[in-house]
Amino acid sequence: MQEAEQVKFVLRLPEKTHKKLKRRASVNNTSMNKEITNILNDTFRNVTTDKKLTDLIQRLEKKKVI
Repeated sequence: MQEAEQVKFVLRLPEKTHKKLKRRASVNNTSMNKEITNILNDTFRNVTTDKKLTDLIQRLEKKKVI
């Protein structure tokens, strides 16, 4: 599998957020960079899921199923 192109990005974080992220990465046995990537990917996936569910509910309401 070919690895996706990567872009370097500098991020400034409050110290408390940095400590939380560092702790979470340690607990998950991963790097801070990978932890941030995982969090972002999960967030994007959840937004997509939420939109799909919202659309489904709206369609069901239109058909007076719910």
